Amino acid sequence: MALREFLAAVREQGGYGDTPEVLAVTEAVLSALGERLQPVSADHLADQLPIELAEVLMDAADDLPGRDWGVREFVRRVAESTGDDEATARAHAEAVLTVLAKTISGGEVNKLISALPAGYAALFGHAELA
Repeated sequence: MALREFLAAVREQGGYGDTPEVLAVTEAVLSALGERLQPVSADHLADQLPIELAEVLMDAADDLPGRDWGVREFVRRVAESTGDDEATARAHAEAVLTVLAKTISGGEVNKLISALPAGYAALFGHAELA
């Protein structure tokens, strides 16, 4: 999927207006996800993303061990990055990660959800493993 198509899907999923807003929200969520994931998981995910978004994810992963935040801290990080309140940041995370889950292979979605603590599955639009 090309960047333009990914952003269009996020725009539709989240009900966003202009492209700069969609891009900023998408980058904030993927950056937080990159910080949260183990480098090998981030690398596997990046292989299935448009190159521009893969770079955002991998820059955040920065070959450091993944952080062990729960959903609350993840959402707080997105809120900090976007300047929005936490309810809005959660909606951003759900929009971007739901599109992400629809874009990547089912096996990769399951790996991501399995590698993250309880609560993250809902952000990806799943109640449990796909």
